[in-house]
Amino acid sequence: MVERDSEGAGRLRANGGGLVVYHFAAAAFPQWKEYNEMAGLGGWGGRNEKCGPYVRWRDGKIVYDNIPGKCGSHGPAHPFQIVVREPNHPITQGLPPAFMHATDELYGWLRGPAKNLTVLATAFAAKAKGGSDEHEPVLFTVQYGKGRVFQNALGHSTKELSDVGFIVTFQRGAEWAASGKVTQKVPADFPAADKVSVRQ
Repeated sequence: MVERDSEGAGRLRANGGGLVVYHFAAAAFPQWKEYNEMAGLGGWGGRNEKCGPYVRWRDGKIVYDNIPGKCGSHGPAHPFQIVVREPNHPITQGLPPAFMHATDELYGWLRGPAKNLTVLATAFAAKAKGGSDEHEPVLFTVQYGKGRVFQNALGHSTKELSDVGFIVTFQRGAEWAASGKVTQKVPADFPAADKVSVRQ
């Protein structure tokens, strides 16, 4: 069990270090101010527009949308394409511009403080698939003082964890959060723009 630790959040902010927020951890601790600042965006748990804006990719740029509305949802699991929006970040450097992800929940309507947040990759949440009809952030970082935070909204169950795109971005994100750099190479079996890659 993880408990609220404002002192730990303060150490991350002041001294550096890393945090990885993974999938439904975005729903944790809705009343804990420091956690929401570290995570950048979250959902569920009674969150609403008072928690911060939606963050979307529109017309070639990041948009902060303060419109009132729900916070956190998704349609039925389905395969979807991920598009890299920040190709020069250590986590995404060397990845193809777009790649397919295996059948998974595509989180939408996340909102939060979004301070010092860098969107690395988005996925289009089609209305026909129960989504927001927006390009939603699925991989992003937060600079929390001197601390580094990586959030990965993918990977609902063990089935999705076998997706090579998930494996590689999660490992690279964790390495960056821990050290500020990425040494892991992009493997030969990384997925293509139109083809999922899964390890058995």
